[in-house]
Amino acid sequence: MKINPIAKIRVMTYNVHSCRGLDGRVIPERIARVIEQFNPDLVALQELDVNRRWSKRMDQPHLIATHLRMQCHFQPVIAVEGEHYGIAILSRYPFEIKKSVDLPSYPKKSVPKKSYIPFLKYLFEPRHAIWISVTIGSEVINFVNTHLSLRANERLEQIKSLLGEEWLNMDSHKIPTIVCGDFNEGPRSRGYQLLKASFGAAKSSMPDKSSRKTLFSPFPLFEVDHIFYNGNLRVESVKVPNNYLTRIASDHLPVIADFSFYQGGQ
Repeated sequence: MKINPIAKIRVMTYNVHSCRGLDGRVIPERIARVIEQFNPDLVALQELDVNRRWSKRMDQPHLIATHLRMQCHFQPVIAVEGEHYGIAILSRYPFEIKKSVDLPSYPKKSVPKKSYIPFLKYLFEPRHAIWISVTIGSEVINFVNTHLSLRANERLEQIKSLLGEEWLNMDSHKIPTIVCGDFNEGPRSRGYQLLKASFGAAKSSMPDKSSRKTLFSPFPLFEVDHIFYNGNLRVESVKVPNNYLTRIASDHLPVIADFSFYQGGQ
């Protein structure tokens, strides 16, 4: 007997690189156009700026949300002298913020502001996660956005924290849950395997493994952006859109997944 879904939802995760495209231009509206192409219901965004000098003092999450007519919550991860950098969630549905805090990190080492190795500063960047509860018709869903460390040991501790009693272990087996973001982890990593022990990996349904890669956008080499899920959700389709606009708008490609809700986890 065919069982019809009781609700559907489309989600996207996207590291937008401060809305700075590979042409060097900072254009939040271009990121909004990428999102608009696929009409998602929930969007997890990483690497957004608010009032930063290097990105023209724009309020990037506000500009993107306004263009898309979506609700938005921005969470600063770094705040220095009125400049903010962080992650955000966009939603077409009402939502409640359940948790939004820093993830575990090791002591920060001293890195000169004008380091000859600029990449070093990103190794010690604070990391954060946002957890919201979303109401979709008669259904309630947990939706989590995160951006994890570049350091493997620190990433593992952050994933253990997300899976612990204070985070997803509290509710995720009672309420359908989607966890997504830039994990800076590939499928062979220990952290990824820990997540897969509790959640399904949306991209597992993509037969071509090379099409799952998201970084770097013109020539994707690494699979670091993921969508995980559990509860009475079924993946209907997953894609990593690779077109002219997505290749130039950021250094990451977005990941999009369509889910259906089924009564009783069918």
